[in-house]
Amino acid sequence: MSQSTNEVNVTRLIDDGRVTPFQIATIIFCALVNLFDGIDTQSIGVAAPFIADALGIKIASFGPIFSSALVGATIGAASFGPLADRMGRKTLLIVATVLIGIFTLLTATAASVPMLMVFRLLAGLGLGGATPCFIALTSEYAPARLRAAIVTLMWSAFPFGGMVGGLLNSYLLTKIGWQAIFYIGGLVPLVIAALLFWYLPESIKFLLTRRNDTAAIRKIVARFRSPLVRADSHFVIDEKKLPGAPIRHLFSDGRALGTLLLWVPFFTGFCVLTVVTLWTPALLRLNGISPANTAFVVAFNGLGAFIGQSTAGRLMERFGILVVLFPAFLLGTAATVGLGYGASSVVGAATFIGLIGLFMGLGTAGAIALSALIYPTPIRSTGVGWGMAMGRFGQIVGPLIAGSLLGAGWKADKIMIVIACAGLIGAVFVVLFRTWFVARGGNLQSGGGVSGKSPVSA
Repeated sequence: MSQSTNEVNVTRLIDDGRVTPFQIATIIFCALVNLFDGIDTQSIGVAAPFIADALGIKIASFGPIFSSALVGATIGAASFGPLADRMGRKTLLIVATVLIGIFTLLTATAASVPMLMVFRLLAGLGLGGATPCFIALTSEYAPARLRAAIVTLMWSAFPFGGMVGGLLNSYLLTKIGWQAIFYIGGLVPLVIAALLFWYLPESIKFLLTRRNDTAAIRKIVARFRSPLVRADSHFVIDEKKLPGAPIRHLFSDGRALGTLLLWVPFFTGFCVLTVVTLWTPALLRLNGISPANTAFVVAFNGLGAFIGQSTAGRLMERFGILVVLFPAFLLGTAATVGLGYGASSVVGAATFIGLIGLFMGLGTAGAIALSALIYPTPIRSTGVGWGMAMGRFGQIVGPLIAGSLLGAGWKADKIMIVIACAGLIGAVFVVLFRTWFVARGGNLQSGGGVSGKSPVSA
């Protein structure tokens, strides 16, 4: 850990040491922000009919309002990632959380459709912008041997938030009114932002590679309570600085092919998950299934996604990328086709939508973990952010395709076959990415970096 009497290697301090309560608290703070992303996803869908009545519009006109938040999230993920690599993960995470809080609050006050779309766009900017910040921060406080598992476990707070939001929003609608969903959903992130300001640490690795802020580093390292850290310690890291624009480095040093290959599973996985979440209620209603049963069915998607996403990293560390992610995308594809034929019954729809959440959730969480692993600290937020931007773009494109097919008179079975093709494409690109990963000497047990060592579990 130390190469001289007063030199402390921060990489070794995190990777070789036990996971401290300080690190656990940091990861929990990141998960809390992620939780509210999942809650918000449920909130706008549940409140949409009531907002439509308040604004005097048809619910069928709500498509652009849904899309505005996704467009904002795409822009946020692509822009906040590079900014976080320059200005700090903590700083940008607080900014993103404040955006979520303010514009979620304002959603309850929107007096027109354009105003509502602007508020949802800016709330989406915060939701998308927070993602690369908390994923990078989680990754940089997790030991290499547990990094994939911890990142995907933290990410599973998103579907868990969806489940919590579904239960909470149902109560609020019944007891208080739809505006309460956004008042509470806006105030809590603002409280969390204040907690982040006071208690969340900046990434030590970011401080070393970008700022070389010895005083700030010393205060954070002291919270590890390591006996190897002394008052005169000098801190180093096993990574080099990368000058210039972070986005450029996604395509330098042999990373270009891996970046492009990984973007495809992001796009296809989130495409399928979003189509299933947004359009299954409409398909079930067309088949005469009641709204109460529809809510029951959709809940199974969140449950499956929570299980898949919380276990993805550990499974990848144990069995490797190919053995886990390739069948996940294939089985998710099969379940999507099955949903098209099973949407005529509650049991069939619940079974297939739960399996889609399980397998596609596992696949997308795996892609997130890999993006956090393959990029070095100076460009990690950028790499995660642009990967998530591709996923958010898939969330926009998929529902547009499904809606167009539904409008053209296509039946549920045919629509889901088309959407399922995205999962099949994702499976193919998992194989191609794994080939690149192995050729570059990737090793999940050492944090996924391309160090030139023979991979242990790829």
